Amino acid sequence: MNRRPLVVFACFWLFGASVPSLWQGLEVTAACGSAALLLGGSWFSGRLSGRLACVSAMAMLLAFGERAWVDHAAQSELTSRWSANGVPEQTSLEGAIASPPEVDGDTATFRLAARRLEEGESTGIAIHETVMVRVKLKAKPEQETAGLWKRGDRVRVTGAPEQPGDAGNIGSFDYRRYLERQGVYWQWSVQGAESVQTAEGTVSWTTVPLRKIDELRARIGRLMGELYPGRDAGYMKGLVVGITDEIDPAQYDSFSRLGLTHVLAISGLHVAVVVFVLLRLGAVCRLTRERSIDIAFAAMPFYMLVTGASPSAVRACLMAMIALALARRNRLKDGLHLLAAAAILMTAWNPRVVEDVSFQLSFAVTAGLLLATSSVSTALGGVRPRFLRDALAVGITAQAISFPLTVYYFHGMHLLSLPANLLLVPFISFAVLPLGMASVVLGAAWLPLGAVPATLASYGNRITFGIVEYLNRAESLKTVWPQPSLIWVAAAYILIGLTVWRMRVREAVRREPETFSGAEEDSTVPLEDPTLLIEDEEISAPPRWRRVAAGGAVLLVWAGWLIWGYQPWFLDRNAYVEFLDVGQGDGILVRTGAGRHLLIDAGGTVVFRKPGDEWREKRDPYEVGRKLLVPLLKQRGVRTLDALVLTHLDADHIGGAEAVLREVPVRALIWNGTWKKNAGTERLFREAERRGIPVYAARAGMEWTLDESASLNVLFPSPSASAAGDAVPAALPLLDKQNENSVVLMLNLYGRRFLLTGDVEAPGEAAILRGESSGNPNPLAPVDVMKAGHHGSKTSTTPEWVARWKPAETVISVGRKNLYGHPNADVIARLSASGSALFRTDRNGEIRYRVTPGGVLWRQVKRVSAETNIRQGT
Repeated sequence: MNRRPLVVFACFWLFGASVPSLWQGLEVTAACGSAALLLGGSWFSGRLSGRLACVSAMAMLLAFGERAWVDHAAQSELTSRWSANGVPEQTSLEGAIASPPEVDGDTATFRLAARRLEEGESTGIAIHETVMVRVKLKAKPEQETAGLWKRGDRVRVTGAPEQPGDAGNIGSFDYRRYLERQGVYWQWSVQGAESVQTAEGTVSWTTVPLRKIDELRARIGRLMGELYPGRDAGYMKGLVVGITDEIDPAQYDSFSRLGLTHVLAISGLHVAVVVFVLLRLGAVCRLTRERSIDIAFAAMPFYMLVTGASPSAVRACLMAMIALALARRNRLKDGLHLLAAAAILMTAWNPRVVEDVSFQLSFAVTAGLLLATSSVSTALGGVRPRFLRDALAVGITAQAISFPLTVYYFHGMHLLSLPANLLLVPFISFAVLPLGMASVVLGAAWLPLGAVPATLASYGNRITFGIVEYLNRAESLKTVWPQPSLIWVAAAYILIGLTVWRMRVREAVRREPETFSGAEEDSTVPLEDPTLLIEDEEISAPPRWRRVAAGGAVLLVWAGWLIWGYQPWFLDRNAYVEFLDVGQGDGILVRTGAGRHLLIDAGGTVVFRKPGDEWREKRDPYEVGRKLLVPLLKQRGVRTLDALVLTHLDADHIGGAEAVLREVPVRALIWNGTWKKNAGTERLFREAERRGIPVYAARAGMEWTLDESASLNVLFPSPSASAAGDAVPAALPLLDKQNENSVVLMLNLYGRRFLLTGDVEAPGEAAILRGESSGNPNPLAPVDVMKAGHHGSKTSTTPEWVARWKPAETVISVGRKNLYGHPNADVIARLSASGSALFRTDRNGEIRYRVTPGGVLWRQVKRVSAETNIRQGT
């Protein structure tokens, strides 16, 4: 450890900056105390000098103090101002645009560095806060108006302030938290471009270079749009310049499944190509070595800004600059010190960057490659030729290092990811990427000249896209991993470290036995030295049986770790019902005691478009299935749905179903047995037919015993109202008003009863109460949980219905600020008067119920962290 003082310093510095993200209260004291004990133990054992231990402890405390200071200083002035008096409905802000405005369909967004706030008739107050502004454009010409806004422009914005939306579901992406990490706590909803008034004024001198960079990025984007056809344009913009917002969403998903999206993130790969080209050009132009290095060094900040300054780009450019500076002085020895220096600089500038996924992956993978690649390459000694062995070593190391974080954040891994990376990354890096860069440089001089490398790059893209599409057909090789704990992630890196250490010991043993003790105490050891972690010890080969036993133990521990991550609920026999927050729609995920899964309805986004409004469409429109449901199912480890039940064919119940069918194997599709003629319904059933999914029409009296913990009964519709029978008849009754035939289900889990009503309305409720349905088991028993019909509409949940079922708790699945006025005030009053506890997805977010094998029912809601025991089973 003494041989890499900067690395030790960086580790404890990063730990100090990360503590506030991981722990709170007394846990912080315990974490810092444990780190101090580790330093003390390392000093006592002689692995750390006293000076380095003290400096590392100071680094941890300084980083922790800086992070605490930044978090405190970043608190919102507006939140403090409005916490007591409430948020005004309309306010005006004056300030300067702090980010390049983005125009996407009928929405323009930018960040505003606000310096003055006006509320009502007040004269205004000075503030210092960055807010997000979201402008809803009213007409197509306003797109051109918004396109003229630039970073640094002084503007006056009038709109409605609101806090960004938080995560509505347990464990899902939290947009509010994402913005808070960047110092943004409020957003302004603005109607029309006329509500953004530009004012005369000089642009801040600190903003002028960034504004020029924005203009250059825009020009490069337009140039590449002219050079490349169709979806090649968006892909090449992402690959060469880091402009990713124009990549085709389906194409991005295909790359993501195979773990290839890192090629679209500016990183060390891109920086290495740029540095190599600049140094070679310097040699061709007969510049001195020092002058060539100076040019490459000066180009790095410019390249970092032009490509968007993502954490991976900043890391790579900082490392390149430090390496070039040391190389100029002939002092370049150790890549690990370069990485440590880059990490310290980035987190000193912005300690909150430690929470960024890109930062974590970039530094983890780079450190892993520096530390482990040579050992992995040695372990693959039987692979020939050498370049193939090295490529395999790099690929295996990168996959192993990124795997725990990939599972933690993205919950999936394709088994063809390694072959895809081995095959495509070299081709993209050494062929397509240089051609793309050449097309920009040459095209800027003369467009036809840039078209030559652009055409060659497009041919290369045909090969890339073809291979990606072919590999994606192996859907059975996709693996889904439920959300692991941070302990599982930490255990992974401990195991990786121990495995690499063992590989290095084996490598040292294979050499002639000798004592490795030649390095000076404070010198830097090359990374290729396999004895890095073996200090001042004489290496001798242990007996064969001990080596075999040690290898078997390592494999056994790795197998246990994989099982722990892949099947964390293996021994969990609890059953779950999760009312998901899908906006204005329904989505209910059921997990039985034996681990079978049902999804009842799949939400949907209701969009009203008039002819001529095509300009309002966004490049990547929000689709609840692809953006919310599929990621949630993966996060919860749902690898197969035993049934997808669609209570009826309205868009707010089937909108996400097509994406679910594409991404998750479904064993059966159950619906109300009618037909609603529209494009969404037709696409859905065509997808089910293409995948060979059996389709069943639900009718009253049908019952499924899912396992010993769960059964499902259909209460409605009656057989005469829908296509009767288990199979779909040739002709389906057309029904535009689908609520009349909504499927109503009674779910039994360990004796607990859940009444799931879909969008059934008063006539359907009356038919069930009259006993027209033969599917009501135990008709006299009340229910534990009832989902209010039709989002709490006045057309459902009649007094007779509530009196009959006597629900202990009622869930209303409803969207925030919906246009329908749901839920109805009379319905809420009726349920409250009945004594039923009421929960709403618009206010509470996801509502999750857990039923133990003993019949104990627990509730957890997203916006109340603690679980509540409802009542004890008998």
